[in-house]
Amino acid sequence: MQLAIDIPDNIFYGINQTPQSLTKLMKEKLVLELYKLHQISLSQGAKMLSMDIYTFMELVSQNGIAVIDDYDILDEVARAKSILK
Repeated sequence: MQLAIDIPDNIFYGINQTPQSLTKLMKEKLVLELYKLHQISLSQGAKMLSMDIYTFMELVSQNGIAVIDDYDILDEVARAKSILK
């Protein structure tokens, strides 16, 4: 799926980005936010940005987002308990 947004020319030219660099930046920020909100997994985020999972984990960490947080741990514990039943 492709999405498009309109940016007024005066704003676009003022931010000193090429269309390609701005597209990359926006996609990266969107993926990081979706991961932060637990909307996508590490592997989904890596795939969306066409990188391996370890590179994505590094990007997540560099942006001050926990790679694995309490939410992930509680989910894994619940999953393990359901398997052991």
